[in-house]
Amino acid sequence: MGPDLDTRLDLYAIKREFARVNDLIDLTTATADLAFLRRARRALLPIPLVDRPPVVDAASVLPPFRSRPAKALEGQRVAVVATGGGGAAVATIGIARAFEEAGIEPALIVSCSGGAIWGAMWAAGLSAQEMADFSLGWRPEDYLDIRWLHLPRFALSALRGFTGLVTGEAIECLVDERLRSMPVGDTPIPFESIVYNMDLGRVEYFGTRQTPEVTIGHLVRVAIALPVFVESVPVRDHLYVDGGIIELWPAEPVLEDGSFDRVFGLNFMLPAGFQAPDITGWGTSRLGILQASRQLEQGYHLEMARRAQRRLGDRLTLIDPVDADELRGVRFYDLFIDRSHWPRIIRQGYDAATAALKPFRRARRRPRAA
Repeated sequence: MGPDLDTRLDLYAIKREFARVNDLIDLTTATADLAFLRRARRALLPIPLVDRPPVVDAASVLPPFRSRPAKALEGQRVAVVATGGGGAAVATIGIARAFEEAGIEPALIVSCSGGAIWGAMWAAGLSAQEMADFSLGWRPEDYLDIRWLHLPRFALSALRGFTGLVTGEAIECLVDERLRSMPVGDTPIPFESIVYNMDLGRVEYFGTRQTPEVTIGHLVRVAIALPVFVESVPVRDHLYVDGGIIELWPAEPVLEDGSFDRVFGLNFMLPAGFQAPDITGWGTSRLGILQASRQLEQGYHLEMARRAQRRLGDRLTLIDPVDADELRGVRFYDLFIDRSHWPRIIRQGYDAATAALKPFRRARRRPRAA
């Protein structure tokens, strides 16, 4: 068997072909959506004086503060584990407000990808309102920095020195400026993010214990580094990218610790409850292969999440504030580019977390004396 055929029939290459079919379908759908194309153009190639960013009133996004103590969680160690999800992870702001109302401060926050953007802000001590004020004031150029002018040079040099289209430097500067270059070792709430060492091909964790000298902005830059799209980030002599490409719900630090009484899982990207949709009959359905390819594409993420879910048992409470279909294909990027969705998603996070915390507002019954 020749080398070309070896490459084409490689198991991982076949899985990539399934993903490409999905991407093609999603891109075709997006092409028909002229509104998406206009939003993408305004964000990536803004015209001075023409493309004015929408004004979002951050003060009206969150409801007035209402004290609702979660008495059943008093004195317990609580952890938060969040999936990735790009712009959908802005729901963390609403979730943080619900935790504030419940009087809960997590003992650990673990996240990846987009979940690390707002998870890190939470860990750094920003209130939900401060996070909303900060995030909703961004302009696309504040957090998107595409190297258009460098692409011809990369092409002429066989992509030497190219590790991604977007540098990630803008969002690092944005976060570090707001948090005054706070090292992750100084966060009031311990924080960890799963990362992937591209040089050595292995999963690692960065955070309060592992990389205390790294600034929160730099850690966020690593967390959103999607291979090819966002460039890899150097840390301690190696290049790293988002660990969410390997494990989208990174619960391992909580499982290894083993001392948490309650774990809240924030799911911004996978199907609700970590349960895949039932596509029985796809083999005889029109375009059923597309349903199967989507199922395959997210299958390992769901299986790893369900295994962690089983290990946590009844200590786990899942919060699903966003419909997974909102992040399918190019919609994933649209939610990050178009901030007009963010107030709605923040409120969805608040509502979902408030409902999840309701059972804990009743104090635990003490056993009767013998």
